[in-house]
This record gives sequence, structure tokens and C-alpha cells, in this order.
Amino acid sequence: MPSFISRFVHALLILTLTIAASHASFARASEQVVNVPLERGASIAYLLTQQDVSQPKWVLVMFPGSEGDLELSTQPDGSIHVREKNNFLIRARALFVDAQFATAIVDAPSDQPGGYSDAFRASPRSAQDLARVAADLHTRFPQAKLVLVGTSRGTISTAFVGRALPQVWDAVVHTSTLSSPARGQATPLVGFHYGAIRARQLYVHHADDGCFLCSYEALKRIAESGQYPLITVHGGDVRSKPCEALSHHGFYGRDEAVVTAIKAWISGQPWQDDVG
Repeated sequence: MPSFISRFVHALLILTLTIAASHASFARASEQVVNVPLERGASIAYLLTQQDVSQPKWVLVMFPGSEGDLELSTQPDGSIHVREKNNFLIRARALFVDAQFATAIVDAPSDQPGGYSDAFRASPRSAQDLARVAADLHTRFPQAKLVLVGTSRGTISTAFVGRALPQVWDAVVHTSTLSSPARGQATPLVGFHYGAIRARQLYVHHADDGCFLCSYEALKRIAESGQYPLITVHGGDVRSKPCEALSHHGFYGRDEAVVTAIKAWISGQPWQDDVG
């Protein structure tokens, strides 16, 4: 079989298995869009995914990458509209959900039509918005611990919101961290002091992440400097540009293994620090 056909078949198999696993998980899960009121008549929405009638021990509050403008809405037929479906956290959310874990994927506030700029992610206002989201989740799940999770540009949010709300988070998980800010991008993270985040922290990064803002070597130095746990990911597939979701940057083809390792770390179980 020619190599390009073999690669295509392999990629198609990975995508089919991922979709099948997601459909199986969604069969046991329920989803709803929750709108939380903010100041000045604005609101912020999040997509809550949980196993039916469960009372999860952990709720993962998630920031996808890019501008984070998900346009969350419930359609007349009851289906849920969400943009950025290829994003790792959105794509893999059903894999996170079980009797112990629920996810809350955060949209951009209604008065930020362009989504999250890097500066807005780092602002006190963004932290205030997330405090409202956290309060709403605590109302729904009084016993649950909240874990802040971000990927790519969402790690600007995990850094600044993680630091700004020390009493809120049980843990903070940075995946595909913007470890090498450059060319005027991700500048809020230049010299960021991760030690100022009180919650326990985990970093997850692909060893071959090709995004110029996300050097694995730079991330290793960050993790080593604070003796933070690091899950290193290997393998998978590449079907998009280096900084996009269907690549090593988005752990494409490694979803289930990466999710399993993250959940084990959060719950205090033995976890895999090298996902190959």
C-alpha cells in the first residue's frame, strides 16, 4: 500500500475511534448551556457536560485556545451549537466526563464580541467573570472541587485567573502552554511567575509541538524551575498547521491517553508522566 494511502487510512481510523468513543460517552452524559449574568447587563455562558444525575467530585472549568469565542447556544431542536469543535478540550470533553468528573467549557463574555484578546485574558475583569462562573458551579455542585484547565491561548487564562482566584481552584492544568511568547503574541506571559499560583499545578505538552509559541524545551525549563509535574506526550498524527488543533499542538490522535493521565493526576491516582 503506498505510504500516503497508509497515512490517510491511519488518520481516518484515529478519527473514527475518537468519534466512536465520544459518542459512547455522550450516550451517558447530558449537556446544557448555562448563562451567568455579569455587570452592566452582560453575561457569560459555559457548556456544562456531566454524567446523568451525577454529583461529580471534580468540575473541570475549561478555557479553549484561540479567541475562545464559542458562540454557545441551544438550538430550537435542543441541540447545542459550539464553535471550535476541533479544539482539544472541546473535542475530548466527553472523555473527561464520568461519575467523578464534569466539565464546564467557558465562552467569551457577551460584551466581548471579538472573543478573548491576550490582554483581556490577563485582566482583573476576566478573573471577576470566572468568579461568577465558579459561584454558579458551587451552587449546582456544593461538594465539588473546581479545577482550572486551559489549552494553547487558554493558558494565559489559567495563569492569570489561576493566580487571581487562589481560594477557588483545587488545581490548575496548563496544556500546550504558550511557553515561548514571541512576535508580539502571548506577551502577558513574558516572565510570568507561576509560583504565585497557590493551587497545585500540572503541565501537559507534546514533545514535538511545532507551534512557535509553545516550545517544549522552554516548557520543560518552566516545569523544572518550580518542580511542577509534567506529562510529556509523544506520537499521534498531524492533519493541520502546527499551531492548530489537529496536530501535535492539540494532541491529535492521543486524546484518550492524555485525558486518562490528566484525570489520574487530578484525582491523586498513579499517573503517566510520559504518554507514548
